[in-house]
Amino acid sequence: MNRSERFIARIMFQLKVHQSDGQEYENLFSKVMVKHNSNFKQVKPYGNIGDRKNDGFDQEKGIYYQVFAPENIDKSRTIIDAAKKLKEDFNGLKSYWDNICKITEFYYVVNDKYKGIPAPVHKEVVELRSENPGVFCDTFCSNSLESIFMDLVAEDIIDIVGIIPNEEIGFLNFDILHQAVEYLINSESDVFLDSLTDSPDFNEKIEFNNLNPFCANMLTVASYQIGDLESYFNSTGEFVKNELKNRFISLYKQSKEKISSTSNNYADKRFMYILNNASPSDKKAVKDAVLVLMSYYFEACDIFEAPIKVELK
Repeated sequence: MNRSERFIARIMFQLKVHQSDGQEYENLFSKVMVKHNSNFKQVKPYGNIGDRKNDGFDQEKGIYYQVFAPENIDKSRTIIDAAKKLKEDFNGLKSYWDNICKITEFYYVVNDKYKGIPAPVHKEVVELRSENPGVFCDTFCSNSLESIFMDLVAEDIIDIVGIIPNEEIGFLNFDILHQAVEYLINSESDVFLDSLTDSPDFNEKIEFNNLNPFCANMLTVASYQIGDLESYFNSTGEFVKNELKNRFISLYKQSKEKISSTSNNYADKRFMYILNNASPSDKKAVKDAVLVLMSYYFEACDIFEAPIKVELK
């Protein structure tokens, strides 16, 4: 499965998440988990006793899941119900299943439709964890399920979302880089003093790579918006972050192949090669957004060389 097909698969999966409520989302969750973990067992409700608050579990590790998939997670009544249902579900689960298979982890699976899980639900999870020593409790949102889905093999991905078009698709219409750039362009957050980068490692890496002040200044200014980029990554899952990382690593490798280290100002030329080839257009706003991405992966040492650390004995 190539990059374009994986991107389309991700969009198709997100559409399924948005369209699935109640039992339909629980079925989607179970289908992904069964393919991800051979030890995962879906629990079918039985008669008037139901599933005893267990929508699926890993019997080998004692990991349990309870699914909550409302039509609209934003409604205040829904948020109250979600928080209330969390403790009720866990207590019902513990009273029946703990003696059968010891609970070590409990995940409250919420179809938040990529909007984020409300604070009252997180609060209940924290309280539940403190009230039950030895049991790790946490939320499990749409992004969590998507990350697992994107790690599946191609055959399983297709089984879940259906046949994926295999023709190459337009760069500007269906490209992860373009989406990230568009997000950064439309970001309206302000830069505050505590968001400014003054990292010795960041500056040390600039000097180590012999970037001239012009390129260094562009990277530094762009780094002030890394917080926006991290918010984007938090809302889109690990797949997008890793795909962009691979894209920039590939561009950096290309720049090293095309621009020899023996040429004058080779580091600056490589810098401009990445910037120009990663930009969907030559508009200043687009270039500025790409610079934010470059700054992020520069700081993470995915592009350009990391300073050699000498340990003193």
